[in-house]
Amino acid sequence: MLLHLIFSKSANGEFYSSVDSLQDLAKVEEYLINATHLYLEAQQEKLDIYRRFVEQIKQEQEQARFLNNLDDYLGHPLHSFRFLKRLTYDWDWLVFGPIVDNKPKEEFENSVNGLIENWGYPNSSEVQGVVKGVARLQKVYNLTASDLADGIINGLLYETQLDWRDCYEIGVQLFEIGDYLTSEEWLEEALVLIEENLEQEHGAVYKSDIREYLELVNFELGYTKRSKSLLNESSAQLTLKFLENSKRKEILAQDDFPWFANYSRLCQGNRLLEKNDNILNCYLDGERQAFFILAPLKVEQVHLDPEINVYHGLLSTQQISSIFAESNKKERIRSGVAGENGEDRTVKDIRVSQQTWLNYSTPIMKYVSRINEYISGLTMQGAEEMQVANYGVGGQYEPHPDYFEFNLPSDFEGDRISTSMFYLSDVQQGGYTVFPNLNVFLPPVKGSMVLWHNLHYSLDVDARTWHAGCPVIVGSKKIGNIWMHSGFQTFRRPCHPISDSHKSLAYHN
Repeated sequence: MLLHLIFSKSANGEFYSSVDSLQDLAKVEEYLINATHLYLEAQQEKLDIYRRFVEQIKQEQEQARFLNNLDDYLGHPLHSFRFLKRLTYDWDWLVFGPIVDNKPKEEFENSVNGLIENWGYPNSSEVQGVVKGVARLQKVYNLTASDLADGIINGLLYETQLDWRDCYEIGVQLFEIGDYLTSEEWLEEALVLIEENLEQEHGAVYKSDIREYLELVNFELGYTKRSKSLLNESSAQLTLKFLENSKRKEILAQDDFPWFANYSRLCQGNRLLEKNDNILNCYLDGERQAFFILAPLKVEQVHLDPEINVYHGLLSTQQISSIFAESNKKERIRSGVAGENGEDRTVKDIRVSQQTWLNYSTPIMKYVSRINEYISGLTMQGAEEMQVANYGVGGQYEPHPDYFEFNLPSDFEGDRISTSMFYLSDVQQGGYTVFPNLNVFLPPVKGSMVLWHNLHYSLDVDARTWHAGCPVIVGSKKIGNIWMHSGFQTFRRPCHPISDSHKSLAYHN
């Protein structure tokens, strides 16, 4: 009951949308373990005192019985004194008072409350956020609830497995948010697992609960015959009442969007078509800038028109650690999506990550600024601060452009002419950067940078550059984005005599 009262508070911040934040939460749990251990030790000491006190009283009572005459025992003045002192003082001082005061409990509660105040603590919305992430992974990567419950992800077996309670909770959470198809899959898996373990206490009751939710799911999906069949099996009055009063919700599934098929296929590392006739190369470039004469750029062409290149080995592990050291000094916030006016940001599930911003005043950030300017050929004047982002469970950013086109923020001098995306970590599975209109997918490679232009030479937007960050399956994806503005690039990237904007008309929404 104590833990429930303490932990019923909302979290100070969000955790599931960033692996870094989850790591902070792991420190919280480690602190809780230590605090609980100290609390149990203190309580054990008190229990030992209670036990010795009770044993002492029992010995005196045994002595009274040995005399076979309570009158004789209590007739002794010292016995009477000890007896009355015990009831007047000892029970209160050694038992009643400590139990009521319970200083170890008070110290534990104060300690944990201070921890929560400083670090935050998850609430039910965090569980729902993680469940959404799991469902997102299933849809994008065609994963089954059965495999996930067995710890199998994309053919790889992991140690973590889910029991029927876990599957049941996922199914219930998905039902609550209206994802009925995925909810049904998890509830069915929970039913399979609980039937394999019916020897457990109350197993039949939980099985009935799972069937009841399956009834509701099938009703919401419009499978009325199947719903009635399940209803007849459990005869749940609560479910019957729900079915009589419920109106099915019309929910747009993620895979109903026209871009989803291409997006999902690329996220899985499968091209939509065979590569075109353009010949792509990997080469060393030491002529772009004198800075690269002794250490030429390692360039990988991934698309020619529009030009998208990956530059490998730009940042060392030590340099990346320095970037993290700077970002850890800043507050992380949930990544948002720009509003219609270009400035107001809202939190949506299409973008699940946390971010912070770094200026270019420190030695490491001056270096990042310099090499970005050398590689791009553009000036960093007016460039936005580097956005350092970390993706959480199923973290993603659905297809989107980096340009604004309309309603530029008031502090912009021109639109975002280019994107420089630094990969600050490797990712075990998933987390690709994909360009659905260009048949391109890029796995994150720690220390590399991918660069593309969001605007044509005419400064019209290039809709071909819509891109996405695929959901992270396993691992922690960390990136650093730098956006440079067109307002300062007049002599760095001059317009062509003939407009090239027609190239992306077919892609423009």
